[in-house]
Amino acid sequence: MAHSHADGHGGHRHPHGHGDGAIGWAVAVNLALTAAQIVGGLLADSTALIADGVHNLSDALALVLAFGARRLARREASPDWSFGWGRAEIVAAFVNYLALIAISLWLAIEAFGRLANPPEVAGGLVMALAGFALIVDLATAALVFRLSRDSLNIRAAFLHNLADAGVSVAVIFGGLLIWAFGWNLADPILTLAISGVILWHVLPDLAPVFRMLMLAAPPGSDPEGVLAALKALPGVRDAHHLHLWQIDERRSAASVHLVVENGDYLEAILAAKEMLRRDFAIGHATIEVEPPEACADDQENRHAH
Repeated sequence: MAHSHADGHGGHRHPHGHGDGAIGWAVAVNLALTAAQIVGGLLADSTALIADGVHNLSDALALVLAFGARRLARREASPDWSFGWGRAEIVAAFVNYLALIAISLWLAIEAFGRLANPPEVAGGLVMALAGFALIVDLATAALVFRLSRDSLNIRAAFLHNLADAGVSVAVIFGGLLIWAFGWNLADPILTLAISGVILWHVLPDLAPVFRMLMLAAPPGSDPEGVLAALKALPGVRDAHHLHLWQIDERRSAASVHLVVENGDYLEAILAAKEMLRRDFAIGHATIEVEPPEACADDQENRHAH
């Protein structure tokens, strides 16, 4: 029977080098800020400052993934890597999200241990580093704002930076309470809040990444609607064995069997591919065509027995 294969590149291209410098600077600044906050948190004995540093690390990792995806997307597909390198971003995102969840839970456990007996915290150092973090967060958001209009991945990093700016304001306020009133309990309370914010950001993003790794249908897709649209095509008697999945964040794929009346099989394939691309944003389709009197699966089952 006939098979139809769309272009392995899926028509997806990134402008060469466009915006790489801005992303590179944003990554470098956020990594430097993370190191400064974690070291400063250890010196000031502030888990809130360490938590804010971890939160900034999540933004740096998001930017690294965005940067790496732009670079890898320029690599041509090959016979061994027929879909290209787009899924490398998905695997890295999944690993990073799991690491951030583990770190957030560790910070929450540490904070709970400090609630009963909060240690002395250097409030002045906490305010200084959190203030520096606020400046860096806003500067990073400004660096990637223009690019965020063209990339969902970079837009997510941009929104995370704005959220980080809010967290930094909270840490400054906590440092002020410690410095002015000696209220060291503010530090573990803020740590718990920041840990919750990290989980609030990560968990919704983890679900679509897990779906892509498990080759689930794209979010919001309508398999029954796809089958109905295929069956409505001229000359198509039936459609079955539909599989929908995501190659990466931007490309969706499908495979399906079409039972076609005696006629032009190529015309049915081209009509199906065009409809899938136009109505369901599926750019890569593999279509197996069967005549009404002979289903390939029935033949396979007969030989198996």
